[in-house]
Amino acid sequence: MTADEQNEEMWRQILTGTEPTLVRWRQIAKRIPSEPRCKMCATPFRGVGGLAARLIGHAPMPRNPLLCRACNGTLVKHPGGAQIDVSVLFADVRGSTHLAEDVSAVEFRDLLQGFYAAARAAITAHDGILDKFLGDGVMALFIPAFAGEAFAARGIEAGRALLRALATSPEPRLPVGVGIHNGLAYVGVVGGGDDPDFSALGDVVNVAARLGSQAAAGELLVSADAARAGGLTVDKDSLQTIEIAGREQPLQVLSL
Repeated sequence: MTADEQNEEMWRQILTGTEPTLVRWRQIAKRIPSEPRCKMCATPFRGVGGLAARLIGHAPMPRNPLLCRACNGTLVKHPGGAQIDVSVLFADVRGSTHLAEDVSAVEFRDLLQGFYAAARAAITAHDGILDKFLGDGVMALFIPAFAGEAFAARGIEAGRALLRALATSPEPRLPVGVGIHNGLAYVGVVGGGDDPDFSALGDVVNVAARLGSQAAAGELLVSADAARAGGLTVDKDSLQTIEIAGREQPLQVLSL
């Protein structure tokens, strides 16, 4: 194997939770109390084990508390990635430009902060990785290494949980739509310089973003591929066909 092929294989094993060194570390770390843990290396974040873990650089990442600093650092030090099956979630505020005209800048900031907090809670509670905040939107990844074999189902559950949380939040409530797509994407460290980014690239990401932008307020648009991967019952009567801007083929989706 070439150096590039070896690097890609290492990434594939990391992202699918099968890298040998990582597997051995997880077997040891799981014996140390207590929950919660880094979803990649299983190092504990609380209790005596958590205190010891912090001393060796395994404190949780502020933005993604499912991942420790050591694991994040390892990923960043080895730029690259691999093509794997992944579920991508986009949540977008509907009509944010018009909404910003009707409230003060501070009030608008507070509304967005509430949306970000609800999204972070729903995503991390369902073992997703918060990829980035996008002004009036959020992107999240659900991959095997973190969410397990049922990662597609976890993504759908996270979307539902987010919409439920927003529906029961105090007024005024932000109108949010969510889109989810599943498929092969390039996942890894992208970008360069001193600010690399762990993210995903590919058609599955673009389609999920389009679904998030087309979903109505309070609606979860799940592609047929994501619905099937997530174990949902999919029949022709429950699906609708929508056009995706920039894509030649229409897409079948399930509206939840």
